[in-house]
Amino acid sequence: MESDIDPDLFRKAKGSALRLLKLRPRSVKELRDRLLQKNYPADVTEKVIVDLKAAELLDDEAFAKAWVNWRVSGKPVGLRRIALELKDKGIAKEVIESLLSEAKDNFDERAVVKVIAEKRMGQRAQTSVPFLKRKKRVLDYLLRRGFSADVVSRVIRDIKA
Repeated sequence: MESDIDPDLFRKAKGSALRLLKLRPRSVKELRDRLLQKNYPADVTEKVIVDLKAAELLDDEAFAKAWVNWRVSGKPVGLRRIALELKDKGIAKEVIESLLSEAKDNFDERAVVKVIAEKRMGQRAQTSVPFLKRKKRVLDYLLRRGFSADVVSRVIRDIKA
């Protein structure tokens, strides 16, 4: 089977993969999709993925861990949204559940939601938009960011005019 693969094509595909990984870490699914999108044959793509896994340059679990840390620390989003993003990137359900249960221990969702809600309500206070409408907009914003509906509704309910 390996002898059927054109060595030049394999070298080009691996170079493309390495350039993609140089930009940012990627999941196996992301890399596979990008190589197939660049019209590399499936057998060449799979051989590149096997080689990169063997060289420990491609690891879904390490990628997912880095993704969770990045999404929780930067401009925070909720764990629900992180789970959906990882699922879209082809990460196994068990890995997602394990990482998110670990992240829950270090991530005070209520505190994060409260800070964001107060900031957004303060920004909107200068406008002529009625208080209840501002609360509704902030609630919708937080839900779109993937925070738990239960936590968001409790925090929003506690905000006073």
